Amino acid sequence: MSRRVHLDANVILRFLRNDDPEQSATAVVLFDRAQRGSLDLVVSPVTLMEVFYVLATTYGMRRPEVAKILHTFLTSDLVGCEDKGITIDALQRITTNKVSFGDAYLVATASHYQEELATFDKGITSLKDVRIYPLADLVKAKSR
Repeated sequence: MSRRVHLDANVILRFLRNDDPEQSATAVVLFDRAQRGSLDLVVSPVTLMEVFYVLATTYGMRRPEVAKILHTFLTSDLVGCEDKGITIDALQRITTNKVSFGDAYLVATASHYQEELATFDKGITSLKDVRIYPLADLVKAKSR
């Protein structure tokens, strides 16, 4: 079993952006070692959410573009990811819906487990494959 190394968002950003001569070069060497099989790199969905946020806000990239870049990154076999299928589903949802990474991940998780989701967010309730818990019924039930 290879040595497992968990990635921080800044390492992923330096690798993807190649915008710092020293740190980006170091990140490239790290990913090269993973590609050769001497390391297993691991990224959490929370870290990917941070990368998504920084690329979209700090670098001003369009959300669907960021989602596609991170989708390619996740499916490249350079990194492992906890809940990889759910994370990829969330990234795909961002490219076709106006939802944040966090909301897309929440919807993807509920959908994956075929469970309901409680929200007041109209953007989430507009998604077709999510089952929404009927919060409005709670008020009606309380007033009876």
